[in-house]
Amino acid sequence: MDLLVEKLDGSRYYLSQYKVLITDFEESAPSVTRNSKQLDQRNGNIDFGGWHTDKTINVTGYYRADDIDEEETLREKLYALLSDPDGYYITQLKTSPEEAMERPGETSGGYYDKLSNYPSHKRFLVYTEAPEMELVGNVNGTLLYKLTAEFKTMKLPYGETPAVDVAIDSPYKDVPVNMLTGTAASKSYYGTNYAINPIVYVEVPIPGTSYSFSVNSDNSDHAISIEAWAVDADGNRKLRLGSNTIGPNSRGSINFMWPLSGVDGAVKIRIDAAWTNEKDSGSYILSHEKLEIGTTASPWSPNPADPEYYSLAGNVSIPYSGSVPCNQLEQGFTVQFTATGSASSLSFKIDDTELTYSGPVASDDVFVFSGFSYTQNGLSIVSKTNKAYFILRPDKPNRITCNVPGKVRILGFQNLYA
Repeated sequence: MDLLVEKLDGSRYYLSQYKVLITDFEESAPSVTRNSKQLDQRNGNIDFGGWHTDKTINVTGYYRADDIDEEETLREKLYALLSDPDGYYITQLKTSPEEAMERPGETSGGYYDKLSNYPSHKRFLVYTEAPEMELVGNVNGTLLYKLTAEFKTMKLPYGETPAVDVAIDSPYKDVPVNMLTGTAASKSYYGTNYAINPIVYVEVPIPGTSYSFSVNSDNSDHAISIEAWAVDADGNRKLRLGSNTIGPNSRGSINFMWPLSGVDGAVKIRIDAAWTNEKDSGSYILSHEKLEIGTTASPWSPNPADPEYYSLAGNVSIPYSGSVPCNQLEQGFTVQFTATGSASSLSFKIDDTELTYSGPVASDDVFVFSGFSYTQNGLSIVSKTNKAYFILRPDKPNRITCNVPGKVRILGFQNLYA
């Protein structure tokens, strides 16, 4: 095994650079402290809760020196590395032998050269009071020393991953892209005697490419006919590409291909809608149009340019994989929310914890919530919030819900492990 030491300035050192072979890396459970008080003439104690204080990591290793002078030099370097009052991060590098295990003496030579190290998934911010070096003996003319060090965690009593900024993906990121914008709202069309209503235009189709168009017909009792046409720049029909009928209160689709030839002068796809019966007249309602590349219509989704694309309606989660809760006030992560819509107030929730803001929200407003500081476009809004703070939990989905569409980033995100 090996031990990676990362200083707070980012410099990295391996104990193997100092001829140290780590043989033992043992971490304790986080120690627990409780606050309780005993009252006279009352059995037992009143318990006010408990908390984790620190974690201990014991490391043992061995190093060799050709003579006393070399051992003194190695000792000085190890003292300088490990006796740092500012603290540092340590990461266990585990050993994975490439060769199968064997009985002692079955083969000889080169075993340690065949070992490969891989880092643990967590690191610890620690200090040690005094690493100890003990002379074990003289082996084949070289001095063998034992290194032992007891490390204590400094900030949090947990193992942790390096802090990163995490962007929370749109719930539609894995859905085929809708080529149309502004399709979330319903639209009313008036038709009579087969009157045709153009409802979609898309420029510069790709020759030889298949398309699928789907739409909701929000009409209670009559069917609607939809057709896809190749049209020129003025909207004149050149070639019908496909057609279908959509029943009342249902979603229907048509599949078609923009041909490689036969559409001279056509530069756009146009989708037309009409009543299927010439006796039908009046208004009909269509909504949630979607045009996508492919032969199969997928569920409706907004275009990435639409504010609804970043809807936070409880269908996106923070990917927390730690084994203990990550408290915003203790660990220090920050929630950054950039609005893509507007509202008279803001309600931002992670699971059941709700942060409220009583002021107006405009598109492109940037909110930063740290648990004790709350800003809107860099200005403090603490007095207009309920001062809530968030905790990421290992046994919860950490699902985000917000009444305003927007983009979310978790700044300084870490997974914490007991």
